[in-house]
Amino acid sequence: MARLTESELKKQIKSRQFSPFYIIYGTESMLVKRYSDELVKAAAGKNPSDFNFHTFSGDINLDDFAASLQIVPFMSEYNCVYVSDVFLDNMDSNDIARFKEIIDNIVSGTILIISMPTYTPVKNISHFKALIKKAEKNGSVCEFNKLNQSTLERYIAKWANENGKMISHVNASKLISNCGNDLNMLKNEVDKISAYASGEEITSDDIEKLSTVNLETKIFALSEAVLNGNSQKAFNTLDLLFYQREEPIMMLYVLSASYVDAYRMRVADECGVLKDDVAKDFSYKNRAFVLNNARRATAKVSTEALRKSLDLLTEADINFKSVSVNPRLYMEQLIAQLMLIAKEGRI
Repeated sequence: MARLTESELKKQIKSRQFSPFYIIYGTESMLVKRYSDELVKAAAGKNPSDFNFHTFSGDINLDDFAASLQIVPFMSEYNCVYVSDVFLDNMDSNDIARFKEIIDNIVSGTILIISMPTYTPVKNISHFKALIKKAEKNGSVCEFNKLNQSTLERYIAKWANENGKMISHVNASKLISNCGNDLNMLKNEVDKISAYASGEEITSDDIEKLSTVNLETKIFALSEAVLNGNSQKAFNTLDLLFYQREEPIMMLYVLSASYVDAYRMRVADECGVLKDDVAKDFSYKNRAFVLNNARRATAKVSTEALRKSLDLLTEADINFKSVSVNPRLYMEQLIAQLMLIAKEGRI
């Protein structure tokens, strides 16, 4: 009993050789939810009875939870208890201690599944990690995190095919660039574009017209326009962001992150450090592609200009959090200052 890979969890579900206790979590919520549901279906059946299937979520009643784990299966092989997105941060130390104690007393024939598709504790993250260790020792843990580019492209091609469409590798990559790497988001976008695209293949034009561009992609377009001195595109993009009611503090956060990516790659290149090492050292994981984007966008801007830009962005962050500013006016001034720095630092 330990950590399971996706294929190992599939085998357990197919063979119905279950662990007594599961924790399924990770940043890829679609897969967390999908495999949690498949595990419940395998353990409890398609139409589980109230005698042998018990569900909890959010702020759970610990007395009811404890009682559910003590039920002996009735006219069924297993008693299945499913806990989704339990709010650990709302528990005090006594509640946490009791929650752990309850889990230690699961009766034979009961399967406990704790699934965290959308909620991750912050205040009690150490307690959540302790639960994971407990599951690794006495049950099974499966973590689903964001997928790499090639795997995402295979999912997109599969979904397009299910909708009677084809999509090229280049256009699948373009869709990921526009929408990000969340599977739920990509699945919805493929279904939507497939429904409206007129041809047999999803084209670049279809993606350009129909796909929903995420905040990170919009901000990258903004930063690229700033660095290239394209003032019209920069201010048009900023205008669109405000029109779509994006939060200014989030705009600033993502914009700052794109400059941090660029500066990391610039220093790495100057020191002969490989991109893969940068990605590993700063935990980019499956987001390593942003480093290539950042390197390309800042190729004509000096290192000193990047440093000045980061100083300006740091000052902006402090001002946003400590003094009252007009967000629209402040962001316009910030973009103008960043463009001036980029122009003066052109190489």
